[in-house]
Amino acid sequence: MKIFYSIDEFIHNQLQIEYFIPTMGNLHNGHLSLINEAKNSSSGTCVSIYVNESQFTNQEDFKNYPKTLNADIQKLNNLNVDYLLIPEKNDIHQHSQSFDVSKEPKNITSELCGKYRKGHFLAVMDIVHRLFQIVKPRNAIFGDKDYQQFVVIQELIKIYNYKINVIRSSTVRNDEGLALSSRNNHLSADEIKCASQIYKSLKYAKNLYNQGEKIEEISKQIYKYFDGFPIKIEYFSIRDLKTLQPRYDDDLIALIAVYLGKVRLIDNIIIKSTP
Repeated sequence: MKIFYSIDEFIHNQLQIEYFIPTMGNLHNGHLSLINEAKNSSSGTCVSIYVNESQFTNQEDFKNYPKTLNADIQKLNNLNVDYLLIPEKNDIHQHSQSFDVSKEPKNITSELCGKYRKGHFLAVMDIVHRLFQIVKPRNAIFGDKDYQQFVVIQELIKIYNYKINVIRSSTVRNDEGLALSSRNNHLSADEIKCASQIYKSLKYAKNLYNQGEKIEEISKQIYKYFDGFPIKIEYFSIRDLKTLQPRYDDDLIALIAVYLGKVRLIDNIIIKSTP
């Protein structure tokens, strides 16, 4: 694996990047599943590790974000990743143009997680836009767990007419259904067990829909579901799968964000999808 700390050196090598997986490090099996998907398809795989301070709406979250670079490098080596880019903020800004904030798709970025994390998705669009300019991949892979982020990246592709294929990779879960996340590191063993109720609530919502329950009633039932658990719902919503708008057609997804103590966790489940 070739490691690049300098973007000048990265660009000078004129690499042909088939698959790009941008990360903030602290790699877990969810990240590694994205990389395995790329490695099974082609050579020319590039992973980036950059903790983007701008997308943290809470400075304490940024300071506490686990940094495990040496372990991350070892994991990527074990997977025979071709290239690893570990850039600095000033280097990124020197070699890229910022996202034009006037183009922000606010109908997507200001809803759901965006309603509670002001500026988060604008920061995500900016850093991914910058990395796309530098890496110039043919394909980019993002995890299903942050589905709103995936839709935001799709909008970024449209806005700048990037010739990049964006691939959605399935959420990886532990044995009890909890979606893998770097935030899980902040949970105790008991809290991790309790957090499994998040995905169970989503499956319950899907079952209610399949039984013919109205969407408004499903939402009420999900809020009741967590009575007796130390889990506070930030939002639960069923939206259009393609656009994340509150209209109900043949493709629906349920999305949820909760707090377990001070830890914010998100998840989703496809309610129905037509091929």
